[in-house]
Amino acid sequence: MLPSINKYRLYLYIFFFICLTSIFNFNIFEYYQNKFSLKKINLNGLNYNEKKIVMFELNKFKNSNIFNLSKDDVLGKLTKFNFLEKIYVHKILPSSVNINLSKTPILGKTIINGVEYFIGKNGNLINSSEIFEKNEAPQVFGEFEIEDFLNLNGILNNHHPEVGNVKKYFFFKNKRWDLLFSNDLMLKLPSKKVDDALKIYKKLLNNDNLINVKVVDLRIANQIILTNNNE
Repeated sequence: MLPSINKYRLYLYIFFFICLTSIFNFNIFEYYQNKFSLKKINLNGLNYNEKKIVMFELNKFKNSNIFNLSKDDVLGKLTKFNFLEKIYVHKILPSSVNINLSKTPILGKTIINGVEYFIGKNGNLINSSEIFEKNEAPQVFGEFEIEDFLNLNGILNNHHPEVGNVKKYFFFKNKRWDLLFSNDLMLKLPSKKVDDALKIYKKLLNNDNLINVKVVDLRIANQIILTNNNE
């Protein structure tokens, strides 16, 4: 027959056993928590100043569990930066994240309520305070929708009529555009069938019919009005 064990001693044994196993489990938990906490965020594709303002937001994820960090969490912080176009997030276990970023091309700049904004190809207005590199984007005037400007820019790129030489865009309430090129030639486009008008303009360029011309007026269908420099 087994010797009897004092019940109080038995309770004491059980208490110490629970404490020891709890401490062991806690140490294991703490070890893995530290091992898989986010320690390093690598940003690629930005200059020093851009990295600085982006990292200010991302540093809030430091020391969080990397398994609990989702791509949506990161995107939620980065979508506030309108100059970003593409964002790729890649976790590197146990404690790093690589984020590759690409900036949207700048197509123009405009003034809204006294504040200067750049117009990104991604369809966003970018506050000039977020642009740290010198940018000679053309000025865009008028109360236009971003979609109107992007549509025009897309058509211009399809026809390649010196789109890179446009220095000013003027938008009018009847939803048409005037373009001023760097050689001070003004092109007046119609509100409709812009594509057809640009084909005509391209033919005029190819045939050298614009020597000493300062205004090409294509607002009226089937009619070309040229104004010379001396008029």
